[in-house]
Amino acid sequence: MKVQDLMGASDRAAAFLRALAHPARLRVVCSLLDGECAAGELAGKARLRAPALSQQAAILEAEGLISRRRSAQLVYYRLKSPHARALARLLHGAFCGPAARAGARRAPATVARRRAA
Repeated sequence: MKVQDLMGASDRAAAFLRALAHPARLRVVCSLLDGECAAGELAGKARLRAPALSQQAAILEAEGLISRRRSAQLVYYRLKSPHARALARLLHGAFCGPAARAGARRAPATVARRRAA
């Protein structure tokens, strides 16, 4: 890969990761893994109030990760980016799956040992 191509690719990857690097935006993306969702339902799943959902969704939409459509009074969101879907699945498996939950129960003791050292 040419240096110029690498520079462009790394800039795009960094922008993509910045869009997902906020806990609320990551919850929105993960909540959309099961498919399209109405704004009210998505806000509940992502544990966000409507204004916060709107703000975070606008950032994700500007980056091309999600899209929205309006149907009468309702707004529906869906994942648009296959890269966002793949990364969200990877992160879900690493941090939300059974093995991750079991590891999280042990994490405070690990943190306590590091602090004591």
